[in-house]
Amino acid sequence: MNAGATPEALSKARISLRESAIAFYTLWKREMVRYLKDPLDTIVPPILDVILFILIFGIALGVRLGEVGGFPYIQFMLPGLLMMSVIMNSFYNPAYSVFQSRWQGNIFDFLSSPLSYTQMATAIILAGVCRGLLVGGIVLAAALLLTDLPFAHPPLVIAELLLVAVAFAGFGCVVGLWTKGWDGVNAISLFLLDPLVMLGGVFYSPEMLEGVPPLEALTRWNPFTYLIGTFRYAVLGLELEGMSPWPGLALSALLAVGMLAWAIALFRRGYHLKS
Repeated sequence: MNAGATPEALSKARISLRESAIAFYTLWKREMVRYLKDPLDTIVPPILDVILFILIFGIALGVRLGEVGGFPYIQFMLPGLLMMSVIMNSFYNPAYSVFQSRWQGNIFDFLSSPLSYTQMATAIILAGVCRGLLVGGIVLAAALLLTDLPFAHPPLVIAELLLVAVAFAGFGCVVGLWTKGWDGVNAISLFLLDPLVMLGGVFYSPEMLEGVPPLEALTRWNPFTYLIGTFRYAVLGLELEGMSPWPGLALSALLAVGMLAWAIALFRRGYHLKS
């Protein structure tokens, strides 16, 4: 603040800062309430899906599959399921919210607020991060009723969850600005995210696919394999052959910074905000 500023100028600056903080909180709260008010449509389905995966693959088939990397199959699988929950829910909230606001025309409420474009994008992305972590936390609580997890590297667990949640909330914000219809978000999920997650080692290790060239190559070249591998190492302490956790952590950080910057840049350009 300029040392020569008048008391009136300082007072106006404080009022402006307070108004901006209130507007930021209000937008974040709106995004949170939007999905919390109808949990049967927004929160329960993804949690139920993951619980079914745990029951079918982890318990019913886990005994037959035995151990993977020295861990019971259910423990091996759970970090992948947790990461899948965080990725998909962090993505969905901003993607649908931004597009719905454009489609219904209430995006102009944001634009007329005292928020900057950077603050708008950040509040929306933060709500997506909160949804991803909320669903992931509920899934984790349910999973711990069935088995133990060692959480070998707690700081890395937290860092990886936050970075991945920011990355895919930012990507969801970008998709929400880009798409021209409801089917755009579904198409990105169906044809991009779902295949990458499923082929990213959620239910198997790359060693299980040796001798199956197409799937082995798709898994090895899949960036999600490294995100999930890093989180599995953080939770279990399991480092699979050729799967050091540090490239995955670096990739998570790069995606988080890149997607956040991309979303903010599109907001600042006004990309599809008024059309």
